[in-house]
Amino acid sequence: MPSHAESIATSYPNMGDYEHEPISRTYQYRKVMKPMLERKRRARINRCLDELKELMVGALASEGENVSKLEKADILELTVRHLHNLRRQRALGLTPESAYADRFRAGFTHCAAEVNNYLTVHAVPAVDRSTSAKLLQHLGTCIRKIDADVQVPTGCPPGVDGGDCPCRDHCGATEMTVTRPLESPYTPPLSPGPSCASESEPTMLESGDEGSVWRPW
Repeated sequence: MPSHAESIATSYPNMGDYEHEPISRTYQYRKVMKPMLERKRRARINRCLDELKELMVGALASEGENVSKLEKADILELTVRHLHNLRRQRALGLTPESAYADRFRAGFTHCAAEVNNYLTVHAVPAVDRSTSAKLLQHLGTCIRKIDADVQVPTGCPPGVDGGDCPCRDHCGATEMTVTRPLESPYTPPLSPGPSCASESEPTMLESGDEGSVWRPW
């Protein structure tokens, strides 16, 4: 006849296995990691929505709209509408690269005007007339080249003209609209100095090259 201990072992054969069975990784992820990751994800979404709300309230206030309370869906809808308006006005086409090019052109034009003022208005005797004319022609060529580079359609690789761009079917129809830089506060005079108009010394301007010499005004 079996003893009492043998009867208990026969009735509950796997009792020891339940006490020492390890927790699976799937169970740990479902009970511990997944809720923690979800809380972090929601915190990121809420933080970005709060920043987006501040930006949209400021943008709408500048347009004359007063918005104080916005739900999450309202923030997203207003953001999409605002981006559509900017795209319609082509304000989104001003990339950082084109903005830098615009600033470079403005600075180059201002420096060219200063060079022209130094060579023509002040009439420095030590500078040769033909050298001055060649320098002004070179500056004018550089300005025209900068203008041509700025007007290349967006989406094309650097150095590739819009007509030869392999992606012209997609990007050729959209050209980058770049606002001209503000004119520099310096305005050169409309007429050169008296020494430049001297008839005693022949210059390149008198030999028929007057039309090809660049002037910043």
